[in-house]
Amino acid sequence: MPITGTEFESYTKPFFRKVFEEIGFDVLEVRNQTSGTQNGFDIKVSFTDDNGIDRSIFIECKYYETKLSFTQIVKKVIELNGSNYVPDGFIALSPKEDISNIDDNLKAQLESSYKFPIKFLTPDSDVHNLFSLDKEYYKIVYDEDCPINLDRDTYLKKFKARINTILNQKETLSISNIISISDSDDTPEEEEGMRTSLDEKLDALSPSSEERIRYHQLRCNYKIFLEEQQDLNNVLRAKILDWQDDLRIKAYRLTNKFQSDPDYTPRKFFHEFFKDAESSLISFYESNSLSGSQEKLLHGAVMELAAECPLDWRR
Repeated sequence: MPITGTEFESYTKPFFRKVFEEIGFDVLEVRNQTSGTQNGFDIKVSFTDDNGIDRSIFIECKYYETKLSFTQIVKKVIELNGSNYVPDGFIALSPKEDISNIDDNLKAQLESSYKFPIKFLTPDSDVHNLFSLDKEYYKIVYDEDCPINLDRDTYLKKFKARINTILNQKETLSISNIISISDSDDTPEEEEGMRTSLDEKLDALSPSSEERIRYHQLRCNYKIFLEEQQDLNNVLRAKILDWQDDLRIKAYRLTNKFQSDPDYTPRKFFHEFFKDAESSLISFYESNSLSGSQEKLLHGAVMELAAECPLDWRR
């Protein structure tokens, strides 16, 4: 017999308690949202993670038989962010219908702004297997016997890894406005010849190999940092690249001015461009509430523009 949405929530609450306990978390509380309130969730799962830190995952239940739009989920995410709760993650749970018209860019923007991950448990993201962990619960939800037989231990490890991924993403989002660029031994992915191009420009400033090595390392660290942000914080990466594009336009303009002025020395142009770039960087940080690694970001971006050739202080 089909159940109602309210009944689905009441059956789902003990299900998640059981699963979270079985994957090894110390469950502190699993409770339903108070009826009639608009806080953007139906079930709150509070537990202690493997590091002894108290966590809360908020679940919005959508027991739909018809089309479920992403805009309906966005509304709940906004409500949750506007509440007094501090989520470690938000899960939209829809056992029967996939979520349509998902805007990945909007989702990333919401995660970056609200500082918590947004995930979906739907038919196209393994929800049937998850529910098959409790065959009685599965039969209640889908009004049919469960046809799925999976390796329970293997699946539970997989599900715990998904929850830990949410918690790790939460940590990354919590510091998403802090730029931390460290020394790297990796080699960035790039076209051949860029290192040579930068070397030619650095030769016009100083024959010092020590100075050249330092600038190459700053550029390398910057490139590796940007590559890492594709998985960690692609919104921040896009903002930095937009700023670099603005700097690129400035580099073309000032390079043309330098090359048409015979009294302008390469070193003078080099330092004056840095001064303009630093002013631009400060505005970029302030407008996006960023902090950390200003000099490393500045030097890395300037050396990247030199390697790519928009910035050229050679005669």
